[in-house]
Amino acid sequence: MPAKSFPFLPAGSVVAAVLAMQLLRPASAAAVDPKPDWIAGLDLVTEAAVGGRGGAARGQSWHGLALAKIAWNPAERPEGVHLQTYVSVLSLMGRGPSERFLGDFLAASNIEGFASTRLYSWWAEAKAGDWNLRAGALLADDEFCGTEAGGNLFNSAFGWPAFISANTVNTGPAFYVAAPGVRLERGLGAGATWRFGVYDGDSFDSPAGDPQVTRHGLHYRVGGAQGWLVLSEFSFAPVGGASRAKVGFWWHTAEFADVRDDVGGRRIADTGNAARLHAGNFGGYVVAERTVAGKSGEAGCVSTFVRAGFAPVDRNALSWVVDSGVAVTGLLPGRPSDVASLGLVFDRFSPRFSSHARALDPASPAPDFEHVVELNYSAALTERVSLQPDFQFIRHPGGSALRRDACLFLLRVKASF
Repeated sequence: MPAKSFPFLPAGSVVAAVLAMQLLRPASAAAVDPKPDWIAGLDLVTEAAVGGRGGAARGQSWHGLALAKIAWNPAERPEGVHLQTYVSVLSLMGRGPSERFLGDFLAASNIEGFASTRLYSWWAEAKAGDWNLRAGALLADDEFCGTEAGGNLFNSAFGWPAFISANTVNTGPAFYVAAPGVRLERGLGAGATWRFGVYDGDSFDSPAGDPQVTRHGLHYRVGGAQGWLVLSEFSFAPVGGASRAKVGFWWHTAEFADVRDDVGGRRIADTGNAARLHAGNFGGYVVAERTVAGKSGEAGCVSTFVRAGFAPVDRNALSWVVDSGVAVTGLLPGRPSDVASLGLVFDRFSPRFSSHARALDPASPAPDFEHVVELNYSAALTERVSLQPDFQFIRHPGGSALRRDACLFLLRVKASF
């Protein structure tokens, strides 16, 4: 049973502080130099979901979040160096559709998480020339492997990709738990950038995946048997260019159990022995995006993306995942800031993982794939408030052919201050 929590109490204090800073801060404060520059923000999101058919069950859900964040750029710093510190607090409320009734594998909502209020991401950053160094409690999904055109889609697979989240320990350092780490970035010129990050191997600090261990965001146990997660990525995004690309690699240093074979190389389902352990885990990915019409952020812009990742079949649930989509800005007359998005994602379960599941339960079909088609429309009601209706069709929810294909309707309201 989830631990009793009171997310509104500490979150309310942070929200009030952030709003007060925004209201009391002089309008010209950002332009004053050399005084320190405080930047505060608040995001409020609420989302309702209805399962029309399919999945583990029909149902309804409501959940939401409040994210308060403050950044400080100190004026006193070495010449040629830019310094910044950042801290955020996250409060999650309610239960999302995947947990409450849907039973899918990829998680239909990218704001679904354990109801709690926590110290979230915090870090210090130094920039000098083409170099950028950040250290603290970091979120890898903020900086690695993302796509611009897929940013409005709800399904988690379009954000922090399933070929990493499903195959590493407790999804890795991503929403909704940050992990201690260091990220180094180097600008290579002509729009090219290299990023390298090293993060604590278990953001939950719980091999069993118990979210209560880190429910306040104050539990840090670094290294040890949980290992380290290493990410390296080269990206190419020339200013004003129509094409963007990324290629990356991830490596986890902990031991990972074989999904089918025991220490003697025989099937675990036959012997009941302990699984063979592999020294580390790894995978790679590529991302390609292109603006096929118009300019980014303007009405008439049409952007597409495709992303693919792989991982070894012997120690991972997913062997490969591909997602793609298109985003159109200003699709409807008189709505120049609205964005319509269509996304497709296909994940393939590892054949060894499926073979083990079939051996354990010969009467049921082995998990094979989960396929998602998502249609989203982001309507800008004001400069600060947006409304997003969303529809998802999910084939083989949870990777099971026994479950009827699901239809899910979601509605999200977001306000940013």
